[in-house]
Formats: sequence, structure tokens, C-alpha cells
Amino acid sequence: MKPHVRLVGMLFMLALGLAACHETEEHTSVLQIAEHATAPNPDAGLSSEPYLASAPRVVATGFPDRPRFFVLARTPAIEKYPCSTCHTLPLAGMRGPAGSPRRAHWSVTLEHAPATVMACATCHTPDAPDRLRTLEKSPVDFDHSYQVCAQCHSRQAADWASGAHGKRAGGWAPPRVVFACAQCHNPHAPRWDTRWPAVARTPAPGDEK
Repeated sequence: MKPHVRLVGMLFMLALGLAACHETEEHTSVLQIAEHATAPNPDAGLSSEPYLASAPRVVATGFPDRPRFFVLARTPAIEKYPCSTCHTLPLAGMRGPAGSPRRAHWSVTLEHAPATVMACATCHTPDAPDRLRTLEKSPVDFDHSYQVCAQCHSRQAADWASGAHGKRAGGWAPPRVVFACAQCHNPHAPRWDTRWPAVARTPAPGDEK
């Protein structure tokens, strides 16, 4: 290659590099399109709202070091909520006589922690069934149930708040809306079964399309 051609090529590459590094008020860099951005329109008009279909959500609380995000509301998916519809008396007053058949929750088996560590009343408030509670007996709304989980599962909760654990709804454009712990894990038996990754296969002749 002739020296002058090589020199022109080097100057061209240098100009491209300077242009990429140069930033003006009219040109917003990709780094500014973020949750911490100070630009007038940091999201550049992007939104996941069309895919969220106005899903009910609450602002996540208890993570002051994280940018604000939302959690899908849990109560709309609970079939028999509010619990006080049936729990009209204190729990002791609703118990049937010895030997009588169970009337509700008979299928719930607690496989979360040893019985010496955890029982129903660890998370549920016996005399206020429409609320959960912390280990210090502070009330927690069902829509913020992740606060109860975070007491013991602090590492997973920190990853969840940061976006490294769990599932996001609607896509990656703002607003950030995530699934709560109990929307992926059964709170009474949270361990996932061992499973193999799904393998795609080519449809065989005659398979329905």
C-alpha cells in the first residue's frame, strides 16, 4: 500500500474516533439513556407500557440504594382474597371440634424450612389474615410479600432488586416491572424441581402445524 493512501486511511479512522467521543447537547450518547440519566428525555421515548396492558403494580420499597422499580400486584391473582371474607373470627374460634374434617387449606404442606424454624404463623398473622408479617411482627401487605422473603433470603433479594434474579414483565424498556417472589416460587414449597433445558426438534412429517 502506498504511504499516502495509508496516511489517508489513518486520518479517516482518527476522525471517526474523535466523532464517536465527541458529544454535544443535540446528540445524546447511549450511556445517557439510562435510569440514572440527567437528559431531558433519558428514555428516548421508549416504553414497555403497551406490553404491560396496564398490569396492576406497586412501587417496590425497602431498597433505597436501587433505582425505583415496580412489582406486579399479588392480590388480584389470589382467588379468595381478601382472606377476611372467610376469616370472620379469630383462628381459634374457627377451629372445628376434634376429628371434624378440615374446611380449608387442607392441601397446603409446608416444605420451606424445618418445623422448629418455621410455621404458618411465621409469615401469616393469625388474627389479621389480610396481612403477612415480619419476624418482628410488623404487618406486610400481600402485594409487598417480597419484604417477608428478604428477611431470610437477603442475597437473592439483593439480586432480585438489581435485576440479576427473577423475571421482568413487559420487556426491557422502562418502566421496570418485575414479578414478586411468590409469583414464580410457591411460598410453601419454594424449591424448584430439577429440570433439563428444553431442546428444540424438527417437526416430523405428519405433525400438526
